[in-house]
Amino acid sequence: NTIICFMAIAVLFTSCLPENRAGNTKFDSFSRAKEILREKVYKKHRITFYCNCAFTKNGKVRCKVGKGKRAKRIEWEHIVPAARFGHTFEAWKSARTWGCDVPSWLRKILFIKCRKISGRRNARNKSKEFRFMESDMYNLVPAIGLINQKRSNLPYGDVKGEYRRFGRCDFEIGGGKAEPSPRIRGDIARTYLYMNYAYPTRVKLSYMEKERFKAWSESDPVDEWECKRCQLIEYFQGNVNPIVKQACKKRGLWH
Repeated sequence: NTIICFMAIAVLFTSCLPENRAGNTKFDSFSRAKEILREKVYKKHRITFYCNCAFTKNGKVRCKVGKGKRAKRIEWEHIVPAARFGHTFEAWKSARTWGCDVPSWLRKILFIKCRKISGRRNARNKSKEFRFMESDMYNLVPAIGLINQKRSNLPYGDVKGEYRRFGRCDFEIGGGKAEPSPRIRGDIARTYLYMNYAYPTRVKLSYMEKERFKAWSESDPVDEWECKRCQLIEYFQGNVNPIVKQACKKRGLWH
């Protein structure tokens, strides 16, 4: 009876754990993840991902890509968009605050406001698994705010022509796609492959995506910084990114 009881407790405990624990299980705060990236991981490599522009300790960009406040600061961009895995969560639906259930006349008397909560915020509030995924540092890179805004949730792909909308930044938007520079396509490919490995039920890749990312990874192999970044994130976040780590070891760049 004791053994049966112990087994039942073990089964109950494991059933409460995330389905796949290959991903981030240390940080469930997006703000904390960004803080570590800013102050630890990118401390000696303040270069934006898409445009290869230097940025200051305070996040100010040192090159011109357009107008507006977001063109002058960095933001932390999800290579695999939060919406890509977010929609797999039941909580990824807009919601209303509890005050919305109160009759309008009573809200006026008590000064209660009815607010709408975005799907992302709702998922963040209700799902720890989503927070882990949103905060996974392997999927986060520094990007100029304007580029982050224009890319939004667009998939990566080829854009016809080479019209540069963002100054010298080799990044195009068109036809519902975002085309990154060839120098970072391998980084993007390996990030998608990692997210698929770490969260297979949340990030699924089509056959076409797998073929594209395989080609991108081969044409743009890991370099010294990608390997150093991977090592630092492994140290701070705790989990291994075997996609990048194995490629780095193969090239003798894992120290």
